[in-house]
Amino acid sequence: MTDRPTQSLEEKLLDVTNVDASSTGDESLTGAAASPMYLLVFEGESSRLHRLPQGGELTIGRGAGCELRINSSSASRQHAAISVDDRTAVVRDLGSQNGTIVNGERLMTPQPRELLSGDVISIGGCTMAFHNAPRTTGSSRMVGFGELRRRLDGEVDRALRYQRQFGVVCAHLGAPVTGTIARRSFEGKLSRVLRRIDAGCWAGDDALYALLPETEADETAAIAKRVIDGLAGLAGETRVGYAVFPGDGCAADELLAGARSAALTADVGAVAAAGGTVQTIEVAGRAVLVCDGAMARMYALIDRLAATELPVLIWGETGTGKELAANALHARSPRAERQFVALNCAAIHENLVESELFGHDKGAFTGAAAAKAGLFEAASGGTVFLDEIGELSLTNQAKLLRVLETHRITRVGEVKERPVDIRLVAATNRDLQEEVKQGRFRQDLYFRLSGAALWLPPLRDRPRELPVLAQMFLSEACERAGRPAMALSPEAMIALASHGWPGNVRELKNLMDYAAAAFAESVLQPWHLEDRLAGSELPVDDAADTPSQRLRMPLRAPAEPTLAAPKEFRSLAEEIEELERARIAQALEAAGGNQTQAARLIHMPLRTFMNKLKRHGLSGAQVRKSE
Repeated sequence: MTDRPTQSLEEKLLDVTNVDASSTGDESLTGAAASPMYLLVFEGESSRLHRLPQGGELTIGRGAGCELRINSSSASRQHAAISVDDRTAVVRDLGSQNGTIVNGERLMTPQPRELLSGDVISIGGCTMAFHNAPRTTGSSRMVGFGELRRRLDGEVDRALRYQRQFGVVCAHLGAPVTGTIARRSFEGKLSRVLRRIDAGCWAGDDALYALLPETEADETAAIAKRVIDGLAGLAGETRVGYAVFPGDGCAADELLAGARSAALTADVGAVAAAGGTVQTIEVAGRAVLVCDGAMARMYALIDRLAATELPVLIWGETGTGKELAANALHARSPRAERQFVALNCAAIHENLVESELFGHDKGAFTGAAAAKAGLFEAASGGTVFLDEIGELSLTNQAKLLRVLETHRITRVGEVKERPVDIRLVAATNRDLQEEVKQGRFRQDLYFRLSGAALWLPPLRDRPRELPVLAQMFLSEACERAGRPAMALSPEAMIALASHGWPGNVRELKNLMDYAAAAFAESVLQPWHLEDRLAGSELPVDDAADTPSQRLRMPLRAPAEPTLAAPKEFRSLAEEIEELERARIAQALEAAGGNQTQAARLIHMPLRTFMNKLKRHGLSGAQVRKSE
């Protein structure tokens, strides 16, 4: 029998103890963001990343020999271990005293459990959200979980190629099902409601998944209803959720996690869609939509930090929503009724930073015709947000440090000190620890700023939010333009999911604003977006004089064919295969045979790229030999 915790899952996630915040941030921002697997660790009043190895085992505990050390008295010295093999991660408890909790359920020692992207691990007062980068690759209706994963990867690959839809269903049974006879009863019921092309599997002892190829949203919902009706007599607390490609995700883990989240939020005996699991958070008069598990816990951490006076350092790539997080810290704090003042340190000349922050006296410098209060005085009693703080010069860093230590400022041109009462929130897209090592940022200021640290995941690591945010931004843009609403076609959603989003949420919003203004159609199609998504790709002309430049050309047919039309049509599948093989060969040539770089050049997951190399009989050595 599974040992269930007495607290609810949400209470477990929020039960985080205080630790020394200076112990956070042991990974660089750039390196962690590029890692295919990592843990987003919530400990005390901070969050940090810890990358998982590409293979082998990571031990977790409070002992000095653990690769991931956590500072909790409730954790054992060697508490748990995560084994990584072929992009799959498995967690097991190492016989700890207080147990390892995964998604609210205690692991049975030494029984391992495979992790899905979005799973939450709780050890003592520490909570960790697991992330695995999407993989898009390629009987009896009941199969093993690994087989269903392989089929799901193949279904994603097929759906991306042919722009089709399919569904994933999750049935949460409410209690563990053990014993061969009992499990076969559930398997028989599930198999009878599934079609011949569908596949089902167990996920632990209390959940079943089903893969439904060639189903759109309405048909997926109908099959999900049949699943709950079929299982109702066997489990009284069954709840079912479903997710549909591509609207609820374009990768296997996103769809599995979306269906599971929908099941967990559904009423007993009811069916819920993954799109209905969106959480709306009000921040400074704006509605923020959250359906990614890590972001939901991030805003829960923001709620706790808002009640304190700790300075907060927010890390994240450009466009991830750092100012929105800073606004949330202010809006939910006791200072909410006072000023929130923001300053972009990169947008102000170095000589004017001191005047902007601390103010100046009349005649302090040329052009100072009157005395002026600085941002720290204007925001007294409120919050000051310094964006891009890594751009401050060392001189201005020293002046800022003194203000943070004394809570007093001196206007430029004055000698009198003035008391200020502000809470400081800073943000950066730089790795400040590396900047400290290079002598470009003061270590004492870094420690003063990072009383608590928040790392905001990039949009590419929050794929379940992409369709929700895209439709919200598109609807808002249409409303502002006073035009009829537009819908996103499944094909357009696939195009959005295939993009890397270097500009993150800001880039997505700008794209939807452009689409609403530029096109009159009621449904947004992929060809509306291809020019903007292609970015700096070169046109097809003589400028493409290098392999890498030729590779970045858009995949479009020429306006006029240069060859005579064929006497007979070839099958579309053959032409796609030929184009795919040619483009992969170009990528290998441009990358000098480096398969990892070649996959990156054509925005294809490495595992998919390797499989297609084998299918087409290509290799880096062959390409180099042919040059």
